[in-house]
Amino acid sequence: MMTSSLARRPKLSAFLLVALPVATLLSVSCTGDDMEDLGDGGAGAGGKGGSSGASHGGVSGTSGAAHGGSAGTSHGGTSSAGAAGSAEGGSAGNAEAGSAGAPGGSSAGGQGGQGGSSAGGEGGLGGASGFGGDGFGGGGAAQYDGPSVGKAQTFAALAYSAITTANISVIGGELGVSAAAVSTITGFDALTFQKFGIDSLAPNTQRTILAQQDVTALVGNIDPRACDVDLTNVVGGLTGDITLHPGVTCMNSLSADVLVNGHVYLDAGHDPNAFFVIRGNLTLTVADAAQVVLQNGAQACGVFWRISKQVTIGKTVQFFGTVISGTAITMQSGSTLHGRALAQTAGVQLDANTITIPASCTHVQ
Repeated sequence: MMTSSLARRPKLSAFLLVALPVATLLSVSCTGDDMEDLGDGGAGAGGKGGSSGASHGGVSGTSGAAHGGSAGTSHGGTSSAGAAGSAEGGSAGNAEAGSAGAPGGSSAGGQGGQGGSSAGGEGGLGGASGFGGDGFGGGGAAQYDGPSVGKAQTFAALAYSAITTANISVIGGELGVSAAAVSTITGFDALTFQKFGIDSLAPNTQRTILAQQDVTALVGNIDPRACDVDLTNVVGGLTGDITLHPGVTCMNSLSADVLVNGHVYLDAGHDPNAFFVIRGNLTLTVADAAQVVLQNGAQACGVFWRISKQVTIGKTVQFFGTVISGTAITMQSGSTLHGRALAQTAGVQLDANTITIPASCTHVQ
């Protein structure tokens, strides 16, 4: 078929030029039966991947190219190609050409994907679809995966039974009791103090109860976390000058209470999502004049002291973080807490202290 077609090419072309009008010539050339290369042509015999014809005499070949057809063949298929790219260009983007609109022809064989080279066709580099997506995303930024205080966020001090202060204390946040009346919050007479209890009027009737439930959830989030640093049975606990890094530091003990003395440096390493959990299973005593120091981007809203029993903060202590005590929290005179005092089953006792909730934070509190 291919040999005879090539043999009669000169005569047929001459006949057409002499005997037929131009419109008829175009009509005949589009049939793809015997006038293989008179349209934009099959790319195999010199076309650019046209609307008809096969490479060396395809019978119908509506749009294929010599090396570009997904249905036509490299040297004369019986049907067209190029409708969705070419063999070397990929029908919808192949391994060499990307996932969408790769270097392959667009529909109707538009310049065929490097096609038409078997017998002198020009074959372009592909359709205008381009090379698809770049496929190289940078990925999202790391997310904060530390604990959250939930509805307790607005409380500077939240107790189970009572909150008292022996001398005037400055509180930058709400005061609440979850199992008692507002009258159990004593020593805070200024009108600026917002106090809530189980007898608060709507819509605050359940405010402290719901907040305390979120403290329970907070403990449920913290306690199962694996220890990144285990200081179990370290004599004295966090004494002298010690640096802690993000993660969970365990200070569990079989008998001795945990003591914080000197300076405790919390180094975030410039990670805006860093968090620190200091967890102990007995009591925590913070010695007089001890200091917690935030370094390299550490934030008070990302520090959590989870102590199973009572927490006692001595005099003139500078402390940072949310303190969650299984029982009571006591702060002695002159100490400051930049964070929250959350007592689960007992009260909070203050004495000329200052508690302020972290005002800004790069992650959820």
